[in-house]
Amino acid sequence: MFREKYEMWLESPYVDEKIKEELKTIEKIDSEIEDRFYKDLEFGTGGMRGKIGAGTNRINIQTVSKATQGISNFINEKYPNEAKKVAIAYDSRHMSAEFARASACVFAANGIEVYLFESLRPTPELSYAVRYFKCKAGVVITASHNPPDYNGYKVYDENGGQVTKDAEYIIDKINSVKLEDIKSSQYQHNKSIKLIGCEIDSSYIEEIKKLSLRSNINKSLKIVYTPLHGTGNKLVRKILEEMEYSNVTIVKEQENPDPDFSTVKSPNPEEISSFEMAIGLAKEVNGEIIIGTDPDCDRVGLVVKSNDEYIALNGNQTGALLLNYVLSTLKEQKRIPDNGAIIKTIVTSEIGRLIASNYGVTTIDTLTGFKYIAELIQSFEESNEHEFIFGYEESYGYLSGTFVRDKDAVIASMLICEMAAYYKTKNKNLLEILDSIYEEYGCFKEETLSLYFNGISGQNKMKMIMEHFRENKINLLAGKKIPLVYDYKMSIASNLVNGQIEKIYYPKSDVLKFCFEDDSWVVLRPSGTEPKLKVYFSIKGENEENALVTLQMAKEEIQNIIERIQYSN
Repeated sequence: MFREKYEMWLESPYVDEKIKEELKTIEKIDSEIEDRFYKDLEFGTGGMRGKIGAGTNRINIQTVSKATQGISNFINEKYPNEAKKVAIAYDSRHMSAEFARASACVFAANGIEVYLFESLRPTPELSYAVRYFKCKAGVVITASHNPPDYNGYKVYDENGGQVTKDAEYIIDKINSVKLEDIKSSQYQHNKSIKLIGCEIDSSYIEEIKKLSLRSNINKSLKIVYTPLHGTGNKLVRKILEEMEYSNVTIVKEQENPDPDFSTVKSPNPEEISSFEMAIGLAKEVNGEIIIGTDPDCDRVGLVVKSNDEYIALNGNQTGALLLNYVLSTLKEQKRIPDNGAIIKTIVTSEIGRLIASNYGVTTIDTLTGFKYIAELIQSFEESNEHEFIFGYEESYGYLSGTFVRDKDAVIASMLICEMAAYYKTKNKNLLEILDSIYEEYGCFKEETLSLYFNGISGQNKMKMIMEHFRENKINLLAGKKIPLVYDYKMSIASNLVNGQIEKIYYPKSDVLKFCFEDDSWVVLRPSGTEPKLKVYFSIKGENEENALVTLQMAKEEIQNIIERIQYSN
């Protein structure tokens, strides 16, 4: 089957000659042909993402154009008698600009007006642009923090969030497109393609400024910032300048866009190695906090100085700090709404729920993926059931405000700096505040294991592991009882104590969550964008030492089970 697809691409008049040349170099390598053609790129929690190259299982002009044609067909079918507009943004990766322009040409050829950013921009600004221009959809070309040989394609709905309800239908539309069905048009002098830039930047920044909670504090805080060669440089610096933070130092070596991300092992703020240069600079300038945004600037990492050391915080810790800061400030200002709600994902620590509850605020969980948070924000606006206050996920994504419907590192960077500056006026650093949060709500320690399974055999192994845990539910881990298991694929919650099974109402997703008697849990979830199984641990302890010991035990026991599953088959 994959060989047939390979031959079809080689012979097709609709496939670019450069792609054909690349395909000819692997003509005698069956394993490579299989990997490139055994499936089409799929939409997961982050849209379509894959290695750049020739083939249906790669991202290239053909696969991008095919996706865009399918989306065009969807838009024209869904909105037959309405003005149809889309917005497109792209990041600093290889081929991002080319993929964005190819998408614009396909949309334009299908009678859809295009608002294309003139140069690279943060992903959250695309979400803003969709709403600003009242578009029917949006596209951003990015692979977030993936390695340099990857790129991706995210699709947004008319509300500015990544597609959810229409995702399966859009996928069907894309799958039904043949190469010869793809329409395209010239890029140059195309009246249906409008370049956008400064006007949107200014409007976006003005909206972010309104989210400041304490604008009159002392802003002498020493901040070091790295955009990690991505899209955050101009707008993160712009918002900090507009908010009058005068002591911001940029990591010059990582300031400019670089598709190879040549100064880091991975452009991922979740990995402490990405902050190596920033920490070195912070030591030189006596920086008090370091912030680093990922390539498409929807996620931000935080490092805090304490006793001449620089300590990196994880996403749960930064989220707890931001949530506590926002809610405590709103309470002080008597601005917590009666129907206020925060939203977090099912793999985000329960400390957020405890903090929110203390302020009389409801917590709602969603599946992994900020698109589900965006969907709930829209639902709140339509039903008035809740007023959105804050949303976050453990993977360094945070959102305040509703004018953007995705995690936003520009907004989060502003709030982090404001929070740190405010606590500095109280002679406290963020680690001291975090310790006080742990003292009040319990000490939480989190870790995520990423186990890679490449190719078809890897996919089969992941399925086998998930099915084993699904059929053989563990009821004890690290000496802690597990009374409740959530199976989001089967849409059931199983009580392992009394045997009762209840229906749960989430979109179906291949995720298992094992909940302990306290607020600890373990989650198993195959990644939606990479060939890996992610195992999330969130352990609550009486103190840090107790939590860390339990965490280590839980990790070892889970890894032993996974190894036994693989060796027994």
